[in-house]
Amino acid sequence: MAYTLYGSKTSPFVRRLRVLMESTPYDFKELSIFEGQDAITLNKINPLNQIPVLVDGEQTIFDSRVIFNYLNSKHHFQMMDLNEENLLTAIDGAMNAGVSLLLMKRSGINTNEPFMYVQRHKERIESVLDYLKPFIVDRALKTWDFHSMSLYCFLDWATCRDLISIEHRPYCQNFLNHYQEKSILISTQIPKA
Repeated sequence: MAYTLYGSKTSPFVRRLRVLMESTPYDFKELSIFEGQDAITLNKINPLNQIPVLVDGEQTIFDSRVIFNYLNSKHHFQMMDLNEENLLTAIDGAMNAGVSLLLMKRSGINTNEPFMYVQRHKERIESVLDYLKPFIVDRALKTWDFHSMSLYCFLDWATCRDLISIEHRPYCQNFLNHYQEKSILISTQIPKA
């Protein structure tokens, strides 16, 4: 039985799984999670009311990191030690902070004001990008794995949504440029709207 992945084409968390599953058969069920029947469907399949969700037969998995671990245990995409788990946690932290900032913007909160909550999210992203510099320079440009996929999906999404600027981080721009022509990245490109 093929997997079913529920998500949206605009989510970096969903996109990284779609990229990971490039050679793995699955059905993609696109949801518009904030309105109508799709929002009701999401709430029925995931009590967290978030995407992505992976269904494998009777098994339902709620979170992109847990979905990766589940798929990795079945398909052996990549072995990870504690340092690599920390790298992935840092990337996930930046993505979570970015999603929070985007939701605040769309809720009418001025994210240019010095609100503590907003500043903490912005600082987290900046701190993570500083932390990831050695990884990007020394490994990510050479190895296309779940770390690189996750980082690409985050950077591409966050710059597209004007949540971050990487002008002062040429290593991030080099990384994006290095992989941007991969067919899976083109086919899963985040819509601009």
